[in-house]
Amino acid sequence: MRNAKAILLTLLLFNSLALTGSIGMTTQDDPPEGLAPEDIWSLDYANHFYPWGGNEKIQFKEFHDYFTMRDRMMQLAEQNDNIMSFHEGLNGGTNARGEETTADTYKGWHYSHPSPWMKITGGGEELEGVYGGECNDFVGDCGNYENIPDIQLVGNHHAREWMSYEVPMMFLETIAYYYGTAGIDNDGDGLIDEDTWGDSDGDGQLDDDGDCLSLDPSFQDSNGDGELCGPGDLGVDEDFPEQQITDLVNTREIYLIPMLNVDGNRYDREVFCPEPAWESCPSGGWRKNLRNNGPEPLPDLTQNIDEDCDGVDLNRNYQFEWGWPLGATIPLIPGTCTPAEDERAGISNNDVYTGPFDTSDNDGDGLINEDNVDGEDDDNDGKVDEDWAGGNSEPETRFIQDLTEMNDDDGDGASDYKATLTWHSYSELVLYPWGHCTGCETPDHAELIYHGNKMAEMTTYENMQSSDLYPTTGDYCDWHYGVHDSYCYTIEIGTAFHQRPEDIDHIAVRNLGIPFYMVQISDNPRERAQIGIQEIDKSQWLISSENLSIPSDGWVPITMCIAPDFPFTNDQNHTHVMWRTVKPTRQQSDFGPKEWIEADWEMTGFEETQNNCTLKDNNNTGTTIVANLPVPDDFSGKLHYKSMLGTRSGTFPFSYPEPAGTYEEISIAYRAPYGNTFMALLLFFIVATAVWGGLGIALKIMVDSGKDEPQLGKKEAQG
Repeated sequence: MRNAKAILLTLLLFNSLALTGSIGMTTQDDPPEGLAPEDIWSLDYANHFYPWGGNEKIQFKEFHDYFTMRDRMMQLAEQNDNIMSFHEGLNGGTNARGEETTADTYKGWHYSHPSPWMKITGGGEELEGVYGGECNDFVGDCGNYENIPDIQLVGNHHAREWMSYEVPMMFLETIAYYYGTAGIDNDGDGLIDEDTWGDSDGDGQLDDDGDCLSLDPSFQDSNGDGELCGPGDLGVDEDFPEQQITDLVNTREIYLIPMLNVDGNRYDREVFCPEPAWESCPSGGWRKNLRNNGPEPLPDLTQNIDEDCDGVDLNRNYQFEWGWPLGATIPLIPGTCTPAEDERAGISNNDVYTGPFDTSDNDGDGLINEDNVDGEDDDNDGKVDEDWAGGNSEPETRFIQDLTEMNDDDGDGASDYKATLTWHSYSELVLYPWGHCTGCETPDHAELIYHGNKMAEMTTYENMQSSDLYPTTGDYCDWHYGVHDSYCYTIEIGTAFHQRPEDIDHIAVRNLGIPFYMVQISDNPRERAQIGIQEIDKSQWLISSENLSIPSDGWVPITMCIAPDFPFTNDQNHTHVMWRTVKPTRQQSDFGPKEWIEADWEMTGFEETQNNCTLKDNNNTGTTIVANLPVPDDFSGKLHYKSMLGTRSGTFPFSYPEPAGTYEEISIAYRAPYGNTFMALLLFFIVATAVWGGLGIALKIMVDSGKDEPQLGKKEAQG
């Protein structure tokens, strides 16, 4: 016994020493306190592998060039020909200004490439697609619909800004892969639609589902920008509702021009700053297009590119306030060319050359340049902006001009683009008009700030008026807003002109939500901002599945509380409940809601009631509206529902619940009655007779069979 106790004490002492040593080792080399990426996500997601596959360029590990980008656009258009069509430049004809153009008008000066672009649309409620609707012979596209809003998205005005076409390509890949899908678990954590772009739940965190925050801090800054669980990090804004992408494509016409400045980009990549440009030209590069400027007065007989003087800054070549104010940007004299000092180092007086003066008498009055494009009648002849001093002189800016002014689906003489976006690099900024003047504001200053703040929230970029960065003259956004009343934003992405390849994918992901946001507001950005500033839309609510009571029979009422200042329309095409019923099968139970995308949605309009309701801001002045869904009593399964609200001025949709693309879900049991007592008894006797009668017959057969077996045995024995 003593020996046994001694052995036990020795073992306990050994284990204690071992444990103490183990604790000491842990103190010296602490394991992570939280989770590692592979603990919660799929290996593909944790390793930055995108689900559409492809080579290193398609996976955003290397930069596209013009040729690989063009080929990929053509491939995606072929694979998604219901929603995408590929184009280059414009066909031409007589433009909105009465000028005759041809396809050659829009080809670059040096390499003769037109800008490639993609038209994307599902074609509205009838889903006629990108080859349905009306065709525009001048532009060269079909899929034009009078009642569908349009948006223009442009990358790479400046040749050296390579990331400015990678972001639109990421946007294009995302649409191509996710359109027509729903319920996809994008990060492999077993959940769906739990983390869309921005701070959708208003808690101040971009990581709505908390999966990035659950990581050990050593893993929370996967993009290396110094911000833990910020935009572009793994686990942030990664599980968006795919249905939202489908809905946006089906209700919008998207004109995507990833690389406007093909000439300049080819020259920068192939001659001026070839790869690895991020090492040889970290802060410089070729910026302009390749217009042959001479230099004057000597002719350029060889037609070689004169790096001292050739080229025009495309984002100084639009007509609104072209060349104004003097001294706002260099060159000091607009329309002139000043030789460079050290272009590769980024020191150049010619980098912002605005292009040549216009020498045409645009209005036929015998005078030139007397009414520049500024929204005013400078020459007091009763016409506005008809005899410009310069601008839109380049093939690339002419392309944008005519694509904009010849896009008039409703025939009202105005461009259909109410929202426009252009990508640049670098500075991590969201910029809004004006750019040409300091200490000035547009009439929509508050509204432009509102949308800019939304996009800055998604990216943690800074939102500011363009001229607060530095004044510009003749830029894209001033022209679109000043001439065509289009809410326009410039996004300065990334941290270098020639970003390092390892930064491509996370910068593209960081900026992915912005084009989708712009597409969403493209129906009426002014009204959306005015409603958003007052937070009217945030005060309204749709009854949740937790609070919905299913009646014992009859239609299912779906109620909503509407704010008195929300200008909703009674048109049921734009104010209604979308609903569907689904019966989960074994396969659907195994694979989840992504199978339910095949179930058709139905539409039921709202009706106003006289009942007041309390809004989310505790104001009891809301009005209850109700949609009675004709769900059959004999249905059992799940009911999905969401509300879509439109306004009297055409803004559509405001979606509930948030984020857009999600829906409420409730289980419904079989509600149909089984008949009266007599019918129930009759049914019982019929069933009982069938069951017991069948059982009696079966027993008789078994008994008779049992009687026959011994007799057979006896005969065999006698034999």
